[in-house]
Amino acid sequence: MLHYRKMRLMVKMARTPPVKLGISLVVCLFGFGGCAADAPLDLSSFDPAHDQKAIAGYYRDQAVSMREKAHAQTTAAARFEALFGPEDDAVAGARSLAHYYEQTAQELERVAEAHAAVSRHGQRPQTVR
Repeated sequence: MLHYRKMRLMVKMARTPPVKLGISLVVCLFGFGGCAADAPLDLSSFDPAHDQKAIAGYYRDQAVSMREKAHAQTTAAARFEALFGPEDDAVAGARSLAHYYEQTAQELERVAEAHAAVSRHGQRPQTVR
């Protein structure tokens, strides 16, 4: 019985028109080609020829992420303080991390603004603060 099923499958495969197989192959190849990523952005470049709006957006997204982390650490510090007291190392550590994340977010915002300025004015900034 198993041999009979294998034979039927082989006969069915032999009858499959090569056109269907070719079309399926072409569709798959176009599908893979559509998934190819664009060239990566040079995030450190202030060259107006690069997509400065996209670079600024990236830095703003990173700043938002850092602010979320700062908020999470501030919340953790408050919880640790309620559990262990204000003098505990966990409280100090969480507050230090919150401060670090907030400073990093501010720096990322400054860089994003510098890239946005290049996008608006079409010229490189003198310095990035």
